[in-house]
Amino acid sequence: MDAKYESLFTPWKIGDVEIKNRIVMCPMGGTSLFGWFELGGCHFDKEAAKLFLERANNNVGLIIPGIAPLRDTFWGKWLWQNPKMFEELKEFMDEIHKTGAKLFIQLTAGMGRSWAITELVAPLHKNKITRAIVKPIIDTSHELASPSEQPSRWAHDIICPEMTVEQIHEIIEAFAKTAKLCMDAGVDGVEVHAVHEGYLLDQFAIEFFNKRTDNYGGSFENRYRFATEVVKAIKETCGESFPVSLRYSVESKMKGFCEGAMPGEPYVEVGRSMVESELAAKYLQDAGYDMLNCDNGTYDSWYWAHPPMYMPENCNLEDVAHIKKYVDIPVVCAGRMDPEIGAKAVADGAIDGVGIARQFLVDPEWITKLIDDRLEDIKPCICCHSGCFNFSSSKGHANTQDLTDTMGLARCALNPKTMQSKKYSITPAKKAKKVAVIGGGIGGMEAAIVLA
Repeated sequence: MDAKYESLFTPWKIGDVEIKNRIVMCPMGGTSLFGWFELGGCHFDKEAAKLFLERANNNVGLIIPGIAPLRDTFWGKWLWQNPKMFEELKEFMDEIHKTGAKLFIQLTAGMGRSWAITELVAPLHKNKITRAIVKPIIDTSHELASPSEQPSRWAHDIICPEMTVEQIHEIIEAFAKTAKLCMDAGVDGVEVHAVHEGYLLDQFAIEFFNKRTDNYGGSFENRYRFATEVVKAIKETCGESFPVSLRYSVESKMKGFCEGAMPGEPYVEVGRSMVESELAAKYLQDAGYDMLNCDNGTYDSWYWAHPPMYMPENCNLEDVAHIKKYVDIPVVCAGRMDPEIGAKAVADGAIDGVGIARQFLVDPEWITKLIDDRLEDIKPCICCHSGCFNFSSSKGHANTQDLTDTMGLARCALNPKTMQSKKYSITPAKKAKKVAVIGGGIGGMEAAIVLA
């Protein structure tokens, strides 16, 4: 291995849990171990488990699967009400630990106004009668519940209802109960989702979205109360030594509703500014969080949180390195992170871990190849978002993608086997043949790879 990468392969600790190297496989929609966005309801997702075990066998230090909603999107069952799922999780964790990797489960309070309501579901919600009819299957009002009444991010003519205090307390209790089940199943820690990317807890924290007049709105302390009560409840139930990470956006990069800022653009921040973030990071640490897993952005500036090709590499590093100065807990940075730049940032003490996500979808062996000095063999993520992140909206309409596409996140345009290993299983031919591939374009090259 090239010496410039050596800092990536040094151990570090999150609370009392030691991680063997500094590479964190960050959470991505569609990679939940609890298969939440499927009509059959929450279940232990064996396809996701297979994906993570393959990466664990290829030298990743810490794995954080995609979000697991505390309450099932379909049928409304709470995660903690499904003991069989956690029994299967325990068996899986035994296999993960044999590889030397660690795994945190990411639990989400929900999406609020960012819930990706689709063109198919939007009409059902708008009509009171159909909304009541489908409620036992999918409670759209619960999914859209936000800190205050406000338009949906995806369908501007739908007004999200204000979440009740009773609902808030129910979610806090569910965090604690589910975290305890995760701990008992051998999971190494949990990550709270999130004061990040404009999801529900972030909407409560950001004054632009939160117009409440009770104990969960108004002052800085009130706006961050939901997130702090969550970690305190988890620690009370699981003990102080059980690590709790927080997915955290340093800055919102927002100019207004559905209007984000670009790198280097002068603008007035309407979300969380760096000045507030300096205070918030320390406040959240003092509440009990053991790590900040960071990037930038909200659903109004989505390209910061999972940058497409037009965003610069390491686009969040400067902001994340800045916020590390205000806390004593480990800080991870994600967002088109280049391993060489990430290694230098770790060596310099600017960050503690390098968060990488979509590169794991396209090439499960990329860390092993880096260790073995086979950089030319690494298939790079091209940041196309074509398979891993299939959402689109136009002129205030809801998510216009087909529902099956929305439900099938974490696929990869360059690696069809990702999260579809049964559908695109490649096995050796029973009888070998000599094949001539005519044409050296994309199709010819892919054909040659697959045939070989």
